[in-house]
Amino acid sequence: MKHPLETLRDATSGIRQRLSGIANQSERTILLSTVLLVTSLSAAAGFVLTQYFSVDVISSLLYFPEDCWRDWGAKIGRHCFSDYIWQADAALRADPWKPYPVFLPPDYRPYNNPYSAAATVPHAAFGLLGKLLGSARLGLLAYLLALTVAVLSPAVWAARGARGLERVVVFVTCGVAAIPAWTVIDRGNSLGFLVPIALVFLIALQRRRWGLVALMIVLASLVKPQFAVLVFALFAARQWRWGGIAAIGGVVTNVAAYLLWPQDFPGTVLQSVHNALGSGSFQALVLHVNVSFGRGLLLIPDAIKANASGGVVPEGYLAGLRSQIGYVVLLVIVISVLALGRRISPAMVGIVLLSAASLFPALSHRYYLVFVLPVAALIVRDPDGPPGCGIFERLSVLGDRRRAVGICVSIAAALTLAQTVAPGPIVQAPIAGQMGVIGNVDTRAIIPVTTGALAPLLWLLACAAIIVSYARRPALSMRSELQVTGTGAPGTAGESSPMTRDHIAELPSESPR
Repeated sequence: MKHPLETLRDATSGIRQRLSGIANQSERTILLSTVLLVTSLSAAAGFVLTQYFSVDVISSLLYFPEDCWRDWGAKIGRHCFSDYIWQADAALRADPWKPYPVFLPPDYRPYNNPYSAAATVPHAAFGLLGKLLGSARLGLLAYLLALTVAVLSPAVWAARGARGLERVVVFVTCGVAAIPAWTVIDRGNSLGFLVPIALVFLIALQRRRWGLVALMIVLASLVKPQFAVLVFALFAARQWRWGGIAAIGGVVTNVAAYLLWPQDFPGTVLQSVHNALGSGSFQALVLHVNVSFGRGLLLIPDAIKANASGGVVPEGYLAGLRSQIGYVVLLVIVISVLALGRRISPAMVGIVLLSAASLFPALSHRYYLVFVLPVAALIVRDPDGPPGCGIFERLSVLGDRRRAVGICVSIAAALTLAQTVAPGPIVQAPIAGQMGVIGNVDTRAIIPVTTGALAPLLWLLACAAIIVSYARRPALSMRSELQVTGTGAPGTAGESSPMTRDHIAELPSESPR
């Protein structure tokens, strides 16, 4: 019979070994397992809250389905996919940027369209299709089909890099179980069209195909002008010519898109800029639907202030800091990647800038988290690696392992993909008027706080981990260049190349699919 101390020692040793085994899992495995675990917990919690407490868990994670504020003739059940339908209706007018007759809280003023002309083009195209077919609903269904294909494209691409039944696991993890994907589709928001563009952008950075990178930056800026900041990925790689082409191309194409609505041009350019800068109220900045860097950094102060003020953040609380802090974060990130230059892997620069571009505005709705879909796809599948290999596994084999970066990025991606309601009070949230009614018409029991609120903080940590890691130790390719430059001997490059060839032989290159 064992002594009690020996039994305790054996138990402690067993726990240590299990924890060590978990810690040594690949970043790819960490992402997949975390998403599946959190999704399972979310499903169980959702069952309990829905069945026993009458909480609308789906609306807690996404948005209310009642969004038919006008009779657009495209209602599906109680849902109108309003981010599409009112943009499509406005886009078919001579001037889409004139006040639109939708009156929503808190001020119940006519809606000012914040979309740029280029961002309005998809709505106009499918709205025109619906008009030609004589059914706005058919135009909506065609739009939703195109949007769904775009949003699920990273999951399909990542699944093709897996073997056997693991393809199903990857597709479910990176697509079906991804809350940001459902948020975009549920709203019908055109931001979903950014997803395949961002995927090609990251793959092109990984392969250093700078012309393709420049093209994707132009296309991304057409979806949302704020993604023009991706051009700094080219400047960080010291691709000045391609960076200049991308910057000029983005400006020219965005301005040229306004010619599709020639009435009042060029005044429509300034009008849309004014609408974009003036969109969003203070209460929208402090609501749970905001996942910006500013909201994440002020999450604790807001909670303390709301607790002392009857559950509501007072109007104007830290308003100046709230509106500017995201721009400060973006500036720090841009300066950091430019200073690091070629020390940092282009793909890592792409991940940092993609997350920063999505979350730096003072108001970033939940669907902006859709940027995580292409990032997760690269964590699961390396573009030039064999099946079952992600970008961090490839770095390890090539002798450039960055464990802290891999864990931070994988955890941030996993907890952005899979979300669940957080412990908190059940709130009777108001539902705004339907079919032209001004004011609230009903309430719905929800839990407003979800784990999605942690996403901006997780991505701030991931960005910091990437920048600090490459500041301390440059990328492998940069170290090889420094060795050659430092010795000036042609044979120096050959000293490190046999190792690289051997490592690449362990990861046979896969033809693009």
